[in-house]
Amino acid sequence: MDGANDAVLYGSDESRDSTAMVDLLNELGVEFVYRSLNRDPAAMREWEQLDGESVPLLRMGKNSIVRGFDRIKVQQMFGWVGC
Repeated sequence: MDGANDAVLYGSDESRDSTAMVDLLNELGVEFVYRSLNRDPAAMREWEQLDGESVPLLRMGKNSIVRGFDRIKVQQMFGWVGC
């Protein structure tokens, strides 16, 4: 990954929306790193600095963030549906 297009998904093991986001990203063929807030204290600190309000939280590069499970926004981000 080159930094500009790195996809990082912050999620919780108990969150159905986190699981749904993992499934959606896999379905779209998006390479991403999953950071579990339950098992990774560093991930928890990063998530808190970005938002700290909802899971899942998808960060794409340094500028794009999707809060919660938003299928349409994710599809638009990766060019799968029109705006």
